[in-house]
Amino acid sequence: MDKISNSIWRNPRFTTYASGTLFNSLGNAWFDLALPLLIYSLTKSLSLMGVLTVIVQLPKILLGPFIGAMVDRLNPKKVIFSSYILQALLAILIVCFYYMGMLNAWLLLILGFLIKSIDLFARSSNFVLIPVLYPNQKIEANAGFTTVWTSSMLTGPVLGGLLLTFLAPIDLVLLDAITFGIMMFFLYLVRIPNKKIKMPDKTFFQDVAQGLKISFKTRTLRIFSLSVFLITFAVAPVTTIVIYYLKASLHFTDSQIGFITATAGFGMFSATLLFRILKKLKLGFIINLAYSVICIGLFILLMPGWFLIPIGLFCMSCGSTMYAICRATFVQKHCPTEYLARVNSTFQMIEQTANPLSMSLMVTIVGIYNIRVAIFILLLMGIISLIISLTSKLKSVESNNQVYTEG
Repeated sequence: MDKISNSIWRNPRFTTYASGTLFNSLGNAWFDLALPLLIYSLTKSLSLMGVLTVIVQLPKILLGPFIGAMVDRLNPKKVIFSSYILQALLAILIVCFYYMGMLNAWLLLILGFLIKSIDLFARSSNFVLIPVLYPNQKIEANAGFTTVWTSSMLTGPVLGGLLLTFLAPIDLVLLDAITFGIMMFFLYLVRIPNKKIKMPDKTFFQDVAQGLKISFKTRTLRIFSLSVFLITFAVAPVTTIVIYYLKASLHFTDSQIGFITATAGFGMFSATLLFRILKKLKLGFIINLAYSVICIGLFILLMPGWFLIPIGLFCMSCGSTMYAICRATFVQKHCPTEYLARVNSTFQMIEQTANPLSMSLMVTIVGIYNIRVAIFILLLMGIISLIISLTSKLKSVESNNQVYTEG
């Protein structure tokens, strides 16, 4: 068992794992940057670039519960190593096909879909391993990993852009393959225990169905699931429609827009730092606080004046990151171990379903009316989510068994 310390960053097992995650997340960011560039270089087609955007999201929507059920049946240590090996091999395969002149857009889309599908195995295994490796520091570990992912999300595209000044997009794919090897090296140093979960005598599809059932077993879980859908709906399209507004209505330059949207990154970092102060509070209270900060950000975005947009985006990003950390910790603390991957995949499916629905609807509303009507609707979704959470038992949930044993 890990000793409880003031900071998760003093835990060598965590810093080793986080270091490998940073390298791997940077590689993923470079791969995500290279993929649309490769599609464009092969086809010069904007529509196929759009298809790519949909393809890379499909695994979370279509395969999440099934992959979660498989991870729950298997040894997470073996799954995470196997998934990184397979992703590295598929990335190398893309490189080989490219230099052999055999790579085309549809082959690239298929390989990209496979890589993102296998990545779900790694993410689900990582989610399952956090409470195993850091049983007394779940919320700190989730906040720490969120800091790493946020750092890579902000710096990855920048470093990728610099690398593209003297490398080709296909070279970024090769670098991504290398980062999988680096990640496996750090995982070896972590010494992940061989944790085998005893599963009931059920078929695979019964396990999938049971995972969905356990995700909505009690009223608290059903209310939490609804609030997850609504808050994701409220958050998902904000950055996109704000960028459109700045570009089309206010005629800001790309550099000005980049400076304004960069405040979202500071919001993410601020949220991870806040957890050093908030971690002793009840998880339900922090979730409600996160929803409140998101609503405040949306309200600020409704106000006239472009100078308020960075403040609104900062609040939105801070609240969204707080929510993401809480959502992960909520599942890890209150879900039976044998269902962790399936329940997490179910919540990811809820989020990934809300995301495109909100995006398509809000883009249409902005086109027909204006951005303020869209932001007002999103604010209503956020407020409804907050009210649902405040009037539920979620705010007082803390016992590991309460969520699953309530009458």
